[in-house]
Amino acid sequence: MRKPSGLLVTLMELKKYQEIAFYDLLLSPACHSLPEIVRTGSYWLYHIHIVDKIFRAHLCGERHGFTSTVSDDVPELRVLRQEAINSNDWLIAYAGSLTADTATEGVQFTFTDGASGDMTREEILLHLLTHASYHLSTCSPSLEKHKLSIPPMLLTTMLGSSRGYGL
Repeated sequence: MRKPSGLLVTLMELKKYQEIAFYDLLLSPACHSLPEIVRTGSYWLYHIHIVDKIFRAHLCGERHGFTSTVSDDVPELRVLRQEAINSNDWLIAYAGSLTADTATEGVQFTFTDGASGDMTREEILLHLLTHASYHLSTCSPSLEKHKLSIPPMLLTTMLGSSRGYGL
């Protein structure tokens, strides 16, 4: 079977790159005296992780057991960071395992609110990237307010760092 382009893999690598940069910022000394920034960032990172787990279950045809995509019971940030690495590594490998046929295969599922969903496997992966990017970008104004550097979010930045040129 013909493999799809490596673009899905690259997009999942970008998702991981963005998230880990946010984890690393929140765990850095710059944020030690900013508990509200860490709390808010952790909340959104956990929400992203929950949604990733839900859609991973959809991709695998398994039950996920979540009744909501949010939780105030956020795990310790270092533990959550490692779970996010593992989850993103799975998504990268999954994207790499898809063929042109399986990438466009439909997946039917039920959202946590009970609504029916129907997306292709590649649409699910793209949703996970855009969902994570959206929530991470909403944290940027708070970071700027506290004079923190916004973690890298752009594909060109990721590609530039992996290819040895600065952008």
